[in-house]
Amino acid sequence: MIAAIERLVPRKVLRAGGLFFSRSYHSLSSLIFSFLVGRMLTVEEHGLYGQYFARIIVFQAILEAGLQYSIIRYLAPAAAANDRQEAAEIIRASLKLKLYAWLIVCVALLYWLIEGFLPFRSGLFPDVRAPDHIVQGSYVVLSALGLSFFSYFDSLLVSFRRYRSLTFWIPTTGTLRIVLLFALYFLNDGTLRIDDVLYAFMAGAFLAWPFYFRSFDASLLFAPVRKERVRAWIDRLMHFNRWIVLASFFSILSDWMEVLLLQEQTDAALYNAARMPMQGFLILLATMQSILLPKFTTFTTKDEYFSFFKKMYAFIAPALVLLLPGFWLFAWFIPVWFGDEYTGSVALFFIIYPGFMLRLLFAPLGTALFALDQPRIIGIEAGLRMLGGIVINSILIPLYGAKGAAISSVLSQFPGWIFLVYCYLHYYRRGSFPSALTGRDSA
Repeated sequence: MIAAIERLVPRKVLRAGGLFFSRSYHSLSSLIFSFLVGRMLTVEEHGLYGQYFARIIVFQAILEAGLQYSIIRYLAPAAAANDRQEAAEIIRASLKLKLYAWLIVCVALLYWLIEGFLPFRSGLFPDVRAPDHIVQGSYVVLSALGLSFFSYFDSLLVSFRRYRSLTFWIPTTGTLRIVLLFALYFLNDGTLRIDDVLYAFMAGAFLAWPFYFRSFDASLLFAPVRKERVRAWIDRLMHFNRWIVLASFFSILSDWMEVLLLQEQTDAALYNAARMPMQGFLILLATMQSILLPKFTTFTTKDEYFSFFKKMYAFIAPALVLLLPGFWLFAWFIPVWFGDEYTGSVALFFIIYPGFMLRLLFAPLGTALFALDQPRIIGIEAGLRMLGGIVINSILIPLYGAKGAAISSVLSQFPGWIFLVYCYLHYYRRGSFPSALTGRDSA
């Protein structure tokens, strides 16, 4: 059947469509998992899950070590040249970097476990008493490890252009998580605990590994390598796109700052329920980036970029109008799905939703910076949003709780957006970005 489809549809179209579907399905399955968890857990445990999930994402950023960017840059040429020796050395170097990152996370986990037995709290981790925090903290770290290997394995298949294998493998993780969640729900006679949810989220990623290694040559992981070449590749991988790695870390901290800083589990639950529909925007933003970036890389002049921006915003403006009914749709959906306990989430949603609509406006500007080879500006912009989040949240959350977090989620983005507008005005008027920000004149 697959062969028949390949004869009818051009290979490039089939490959792009398959990848788009599988990646969209993965994002959608994550959204479904989150909605199910919110429905099945108590308000307090749902809030705790939101706090844990924010830390999973932060630990994931550390464990990825930026390899989802650099591995493709260097492994793809070696794979295209069928140079198994160099490919094995790049993979070994990347795995060593992941080991170093794992040691850093293990130190954080050790502190977390020790803190659980102490009479005071640093505020870095949820307030869960011993010994429950041991199992839950371990699940959090292992979940982050699983997510980091998901992006790593993804990059390996992309480097070897195994797009068909990638299309079939990507959906397995999300599917297995949902299956595990329902299995635990029925085994526990229709109840779920936070431990069950964390286990399902963590185990799904690792149970997908056998499906992955059916299509990836695992012998590359154990092939003989030259130690001096591995050391050289470690250095090269560490120095490649370090600003983009920082930008990724800053961006994650900015996006999850409010959940990280909310200490009350009830506030975290209300905020998490209000924010959950925004995952649809994140899927839309990721899809937009995957479509725009290849297009941007074909441009060579300032005029081409700004001409395309005009076309993009002529499309985005009416799209935002079409998203306006979401105010009423999700305001109805949140209490219907999660229950009357989440009525307070509706007011938070009305604050958060416009902020995510504004992200669609600025997404093309941020994506174009990758094609324009401006990693430092990308890092500075994300850093400004993160610093804005720290300052504004530190003021508003103690005063207004979850409402303060919702307001901050919008206001904290503006320092980065204003900086983006300044940089592009400079580029439009002078044909280059500010040299003080790039370290060089950039056309």
